[in-house]
Amino acid sequence: MSEIIIIKLNFNDNDFSIIKNIRNEVFFTELGISQSKLFDEYDESCDHFLMFDGINVIGSVRFLKMDQIIKLERMAILKKYRGKNYGKNCISQLKEYYDVLGYTRIVLDSIYSVKNFYRKCGFIEEGKIFRRVGIDHIRMSFTM
Repeated sequence: MSEIIIIKLNFNDNDFSIIKNIRNEVFFTELGISQSKLFDEYDESCDHFLMFDGINVIGSVRFLKMDQIIKLERMAILKKYRGKNYGKNCISQLKEYYDVLGYTRIVLDSIYSVKNFYRKCGFIEEGKIFRRVGIDHIRMSFTM
């Protein structure tokens, strides 16, 4: 598995601009999601993480706290770093982190076309396909 370094950021940190750039590149430029949907009122209270390969920033992810459940959201890995197990390694580390903090379950709303990535990370599909920002999604979960 590819080694990855994860750094936690807050919304008000100066380096949050890096997350803004990643989301813009992945969600707006690649997927065509409106820039008005890239950030929301939850960004200020979420845990944000930057992923590094030791030299370069490769992606970001945020987690929304909901009682004993944590929701993985807005995971974005820059195109040239995909398929190298960085995302899987990141999720593995963050599962351990949130397990130690006492969370019992992780949920996420996967873009339907990438659900197999989350399956490889141990998540299972729940419910029916739904549309968000014009793209098919499916709810998935992992019990600690």
